[in-house]
Amino acid sequence: DFCPWSDPEWRSSHVPNVAGNDDVLHLPVEVYEGVMKDLNKVGFKGGIIYSAFSEPFLYKHLEEVIKISKEQCPESRIEVVTNGDFLTIDKLNTFFEAGLTRMDVSVYDGPDKVKPFEDLRIEAGLNKEQFHIRERWYAPDEHFGIGALSNRAGANIMPEINVNEIHTALKRKCFYPFYQLIVDFDGAVLLCNHDWDKRLTMGNVKETSILDIWNSKKYKEVRGNLANANRNHSPCNRCDANGMMMGGEFVSKWKEYYEG
Repeated sequence: DFCPWSDPEWRSSHVPNVAGNDDVLHLPVEVYEGVMKDLNKVGFKGGIIYSAFSEPFLYKHLEEVIKISKEQCPESRIEVVTNGDFLTIDKLNTFFEAGLTRMDVSVYDGPDKVKPFEDLRIEAGLNKEQFHIRERWYAPDEHFGIGALSNRAGANIMPEINVNEIHTALKRKCFYPFYQLIVDFDGAVLLCNHDWDKRLTMGNVKETSILDIWNSKKYKEVRGNLANANRNHSPCNRCDANGMMMGGEFVSKWKEYYEG
């Protein structure tokens, strides 16, 4: 996943000199292209998703990075997850012409807001696999329409719907670091999308190849812990995510790689 843009109100206390310097909130195109070229070297065919912690439509280089992804990793699945606030027929056509393969629109304001997006989908000539509407208007006790709501490693505590803080690390395996990672707007590689407080950085693509980070000793240690249901390290010690809903097939592959 890529989080190529950051909300300045959220980042102002974390990033110096944000005021009047919008560029620091956008992942530089040359950095992104470097990541894609590294993935090209290994014939990457997985998913490239613009989502995570911010609205991707506010990233000013979105069309350009979609094109780069398509050029460097032509067999990859390229997706945008958006709330749809800035979606127009022109943008929809532009992004799919650039190489986008799927758009997920999260609708929060009720089922009556679906029709305008359905009309856009039909006008653009897209099927429901290419343009998918995610129903997120449900009540808190229905987990907002999300199948498995987590506490986001301690950052999202809602006891009223049984999403609680964890005081003792769960003895539960987790497969996320075996098959996915997050590249943040500043180049930081984060362990997974449940770490909303961004407490664990695995490296930075401005300084190190994404391949070297992915194959690093730091990742090996985390994978070893989580494969053995050991969450006694930050941020996993505060996380209640299932972590085993998918990705189990990659655990044995990594074991073979490490032992080989």
